[in-house]
Amino acid sequence: MTSLHRIGIHAGLGFHVPFQERIHLFHDAGFDTISLWWEERHERARELRHLAPDMIRNTGLYIDNIHVPYYCCNDLWSEDSVTRKYALDLHLSWIDDAARHHIPIMVMHVTMGIKPSPPTSTGLDSFQALTDHAENQGVVLAIENTRSDAHVAWLLDQIPSPALGLCFDTSHSHLWGDDPLHLLSRYGSRLITTHLSDTDGKRDQHWVPGRGVVAFDQVAHQLNSLQYTGTILLEITHREENGDFKTFLLDARNKASEIAQSIYTQNTNDEREISNG
Repeated sequence: MTSLHRIGIHAGLGFHVPFQERIHLFHDAGFDTISLWWEERHERARELRHLAPDMIRNTGLYIDNIHVPYYCCNDLWSEDSVTRKYALDLHLSWIDDAARHHIPIMVMHVTMGIKPSPPTSTGLDSFQALTDHAENQGVVLAIENTRSDAHVAWLLDQIPSPALGLCFDTSHSHLWGDDPLHLLSRYGSRLITTHLSDTDGKRDQHWVPGRGVVAFDQVAHQLNSLQYTGTILLEITHREENGDFKTFLLDARNKASEIAQSIYTQNTNDEREISNG
């Protein structure tokens, strides 16, 4: 019995191993695909990002998405035309980068900070422009739930395009969502990719699933009900300075596989019930 899902990992969170070596370790641990942090402000990393796609594919891995920086995402809602244009042009250029490197998904945040300003028509104009450009370029924007489910929900309601969807983060939903599964249940048909990690319920720890308080059995059940076949992607951090990196990756891969297998098994059981009904 096999899973329907590719198993992925974010390539840039706390992994203090040279990039070329790191991606080989991801491959050797059994991961299928990678999410790339698309660095902008640091010159060396900005240069590496355009080399990374070929390096990854030459290792035998797929690229699920690029995750773009969020330091100026609030500016997409700005009433100041100059400020807004700078942020919009930057995000448009990242969509072009994704298309250039044949990467199908761009993950982005829509707000930054504890109490973002309410959604506005100006912000809607920004995200409509980004969605239109993404659609033209053959890229899908996956907006991630962070501290404001309201902004994510509002944009998904206002922009029904298939080029705009949801990146569901389990820890963010547990920490800041009114109901940990609300967005997933309401916008499951718009789910594009995942950020699976665990938390202690206090901070965004980026732990391997199973270490904290997130109910991954419920997450798997919801993904099963949606018949989700996209990537099961971990957004986790290796914090143990003296811990063995290979062991950490193998454990993480096994935990993600258990979640994927749970979804697959539930789907298989449902099919058997229908056929026997």
